[in-house]
Amino acid sequence: MASILKSVFMMLFAGEFLMGILGNGFIILVNCIDWIRNWKFFVIDFIITCLALSRIVLLCIIILGIGLDVICEEIWYNHNQWIHFEILWTGSNYFCTTCTTCLCVFYFLKIASFSNRIFLWMKWRIHKVLLIIVLGAAFSFCLSLPLQDTVSRNLTKTQVNTGRNRTLSFTGRAYELFMSHMLQNIMFLIPFGVCLTSFVLLIFSLWIHTRQMKGAGGDPITKVHVRAMKSMISFLLFFFMYYLSSIMMNLTYIILDSWVAKMLANTLVFLYPSGHTFLLIFWNSKLKQASLCVLKKLKCMNLRKPAHP
Repeated sequence: MASILKSVFMMLFAGEFLMGILGNGFIILVNCIDWIRNWKFFVIDFIITCLALSRIVLLCIIILGIGLDVICEEIWYNHNQWIHFEILWTGSNYFCTTCTTCLCVFYFLKIASFSNRIFLWMKWRIHKVLLIIVLGAAFSFCLSLPLQDTVSRNLTKTQVNTGRNRTLSFTGRAYELFMSHMLQNIMFLIPFGVCLTSFVLLIFSLWIHTRQMKGAGGDPITKVHVRAMKSMISFLLFFFMYYLSSIMMNLTYIILDSWVAKMLANTLVFLYPSGHTFLLIFWNSKLKQASLCVLKKLKCMNLRKPAHP
């Protein structure tokens, strides 16, 4: 039964990984072809391309962690190997989170309409605002590197001691885990707060616009607001689900030591970089049109394929 369950999870991981690679690779390919063909550079396309690239890196790190855990679980007892993996994991998370934050802020500044001076200053200097977000994320990542080493040493020591003495205090392990997550992931609350603030202000901008239009909801500006809000809602939901599942995954690795719980947590972690990509394609008009063209060509190829007797 255990071997069958393990095979099912491995097939599920492989399917999620391949779908994520294909979806994000499609986004990168479409935008690169469009840049080469038209020689035009749009900020939104660059942000979406970087987001797709960051998700490919994150998917590779996740599948690497699963492979190491299945093949050689003793790697988590080695400080040097653990710290290298933790740096890769945290770096890919920072990369992905920064791109998501930049995309939400870009939607807000481009679509929302306020007469506030601070908002107008940010709107006119949107490139500088995005650069500040990127530099802030890079600075916080550099600050987290010394912390990563300390946390890794503590958790590795806890793992080794637990392996030697099964009666080690459960509360001590839970405390180490809690402190490590509080210290490592506290910075991720800032980009999430920025995304949430952008979403709320965008709703407020839509409310002001509909009042000025006296309830008329069919104008182009309202449609753009609604489309951007749908995209940002999906970002926030998957963003929250991803970090909740990552916390659950670490809880299962350090405290529960249950293989089934680990696999379930890893399945949920895959949803953000792989599943949300297809929603991103659906909400983007250029990517949606390109995907429909690809589907039509594949359908024509299947129809032209000769039937074998």
